[in-house]
Amino acid sequence: MSPSNDLALLTIEQLFSDDCHYVIPIYQRNYAWGAPEIEQLIQDITDAAQGLKKTGGQEDQKYYLGSLVVYARDDADRKHQGIVVYETIDGQQRHTTLSILIAYLKSLAYCDEQDLSPLHLNLGFDSRPKSTQTLQNLFQYPQSNDPEEPSIRAAFTIIGRYFENHKIDTNDFCRYLLKHVTILRVSVPKETDLNHYFEIMNNRGEQLEKHEVLKANLMSVYTGDTAARTCFAAIWDACADMGRYVQLGFSSEVRTALFDKKWSGFPADFEAIKYATGTQIDTDEKPMLREIIAKRRFHHTDDNDEKVKEQRFDSIIDFSNFLLHVLKVTVDDNVSLDDKKLLQAFEFIKNDREKITQFAFDLLKFRVLFDRYIIKRDQDEKWSLLTLEYYARDRNSSFSYNNSFDQDKGTGINKQLAMILSMFHVSHPAYVYKRWLNHSLVILHGLASDELNVDGVVYLEALEQLSSEFLADICGEHEHFNAEVLHRGTSVQNFVFNLLDYRLWRDLTAGLSFDGKGLNHPDIKKHVDGFQLSPSRTSVEHYFPQTDPSGANKMGDDVHRFGNLCLISPSSNSRLSNYSPADKKKFYVETARAESLKQAIMMSYEVWEPEGQGIQNIKNHEDEMLKLLKGH
Repeated sequence: MSPSNDLALLTIEQLFSDDCHYVIPIYQRNYAWGAPEIEQLIQDITDAAQGLKKTGGQEDQKYYLGSLVVYARDDADRKHQGIVVYETIDGQQRHTTLSILIAYLKSLAYCDEQDLSPLHLNLGFDSRPKSTQTLQNLFQYPQSNDPEEPSIRAAFTIIGRYFENHKIDTNDFCRYLLKHVTILRVSVPKETDLNHYFEIMNNRGEQLEKHEVLKANLMSVYTGDTAARTCFAAIWDACADMGRYVQLGFSSEVRTALFDKKWSGFPADFEAIKYATGTQIDTDEKPMLREIIAKRRFHHTDDNDEKVKEQRFDSIIDFSNFLLHVLKVTVDDNVSLDDKKLLQAFEFIKNDREKITQFAFDLLKFRVLFDRYIIKRDQDEKWSLLTLEYYARDRNSSFSYNNSFDQDKGTGINKQLAMILSMFHVSHPAYVYKRWLNHSLVILHGLASDELNVDGVVYLEALEQLSSEFLADICGEHEHFNAEVLHRGTSVQNFVFNLLDYRLWRDLTAGLSFDGKGLNHPDIKKHVDGFQLSPSRTSVEHYFPQTDPSGANKMGDDVHRFGNLCLISPSSNSRLSNYSPADKKKFYVETARAESLKQAIMMSYEVWEPEGQGIQNIKNHEDEMLKLLKGH
């Protein structure tokens, strides 16, 4: 294709043709997509493919994936071969992920209904030989033994596990991906200052989001009722900023009126909120989109202390997805948690003032429940479960974040709840399709008092039950527990490992031991004391390696058994994959860390090998871990 074509709408089949080559320049960051972004991309394409089947397979239906901004390089050698070389300015993360996805699909023996042979690896990296080599290894056999880029190799594993766990029809997926998924290639003029253009691209303004369009649509029912419209807008704007507690989205006067002096109460209904916000009447009668755009970054902040303290948390979900969760819990359980369908989801209430008013009240209610009883990530990258409270002492007044439970009793319920909630989240890190979060909000809705107080013990019991139900979906229940699904190496779902680590932490903390190994073992104790579940752990490791440095596979099929597996970060897995258990243990001792409690227990055994006491230790450990999983 000629570089003179400034705009080209390409199918994925055309994007991976052999007449173009794309280069990621050195000024671009490394490949950084993880499970949330990769799984979202696959699910989006899967949803679109299913939508095409439901409409009868219209051949002209396309799914637009975004844009790829490029610059045509002067490469005499490639031009002589009829190949155009493009330098990628914007879109490299998506393009690299598509390359890894194509490599995975080409590796499947049963994906034979679609001819993938015309698809070529046409992506490389300036000054990053490991990244280029890893992509080449994924596309071709035999593979090179040169060092690989861990994040790219990990992405390949994430893709494979997602396809298997979600039972995606690869032939349908391939067919839709190649023929219907499109990407817009934008080629900038040759005289473009690339450094300046790249700076502009990275600082460009944000587009209007769907939830802002939805806000304008819903507010239209209040035309002529300024007080109700102002109230709705105040609720929406306060809830929209998921990075801070919702009370801080209101002015100080409104906060006290809505949430009492300690900010721990809750209004009785929409009318009470309307009365409290009535002091800030908005005189504009027309809820225009430009009004929303103009006010989109406006926050009520009364003093500098609040500015410092309010933005200290990261939410596990964005506002568009939160809206869908509230709608699903309060209006219709059939609502999809796919934020691409946000506007469609609200179609059946958008002209109904009564339903919209009730939704606004529920939105604020669930946002308070979310803030108090669903984890957040703080600035120290630790999981927190905190409630915002206002206090006044003498002439000093401020607010603080306190444990949501057991502030006085010291029962440990707050910490245990934070641990089990983080277990759910790190197992399903993407913003969309958080089934566990929807179930949790349903639980909270049933437990909350008028003041939105919740019994922590009952909440924990309900979450424990939910975790058992999720495990049963994978392995079956009690006497029907199928351990065979856990002896499948890298195909074992992350949720199983995270749930096991949570239960190990819980029971070790309570004084239990496993195969005689408990907190009396110093190496285990030090890992339990500071343990927290991390979203970076996405790679299943074989503690005794699949292939040792000599090239032998000494354990045979036993290498994939659950007792020999644990969950670690992709970078650690790439670095240590063929190390012996003794060398892995030495590495973790020197770095004073273990990435999972199961791993810490595995490392506490003196011998770990395919024969004698070593294989007995593996079996003993496995029996203990399976008992812990089966026992609930």
